Amino acid sequence: MKKVFMLLNKHLEEILLVFGTMVMILLIFYQVVMRRFFNSSIAWSEELARYIFIWQVWLAVPYTVTKGRHIRLEVLLDVVKPKGRFVLDMIFFLVSAFFFGYVGYLSIGIVGNVIKMGQLTPALMIPKWICYLALPVGTILGSLRFLQYGYKRIIRFKKDPTDTRTIVVEGEEEV
Repeated sequence: MKKVFMLLNKHLEEILLVFGTMVMILLIFYQVVMRRFFNSSIAWSEELARYIFIWQVWLAVPYTVTKGRHIRLEVLLDVVKPKGRFVLDMIFFLVSAFFFGYVGYLSIGIVGNVIKMGQLTPALMIPKWICYLALPVGTILGSLRFLQYGYKRIIRFKKDPTDTRTIVVEGEEEV
């Protein structure tokens, strides 16, 4: 069971993104074949591909954190000493975690309002809140990932104060 949790910790977002991309590509390919060769269009495939894409965008938030590919300003980091870099890293992690957590918190209210409306998607006839749920899931996972990697940064700084790596990605360190 521990190995499953470690696998999910390292690759959860990656697995979901790869699977979603494959399904989205197959749906779009199917739609192209149907239009080109059978002169027929199916609305549900376009709608499902669109909703998968929305989920992909928001699941990419925590994925970029786990791979150290999030947007950040590094000009200051290049001119400060390791201790100053650590302090700036902690500010970055905390502000990022707070921002994504706050957006996630606000988006829960939005999802709640959509649930109350009881709307269904036009072609698939699934509850529309499932599409909106991507925002709180992605931002809250992103917030948790920032806190997780901030904690890992503290552990590394305690072991070696000269370690200036902000995020250690897979293969560089054991989780």
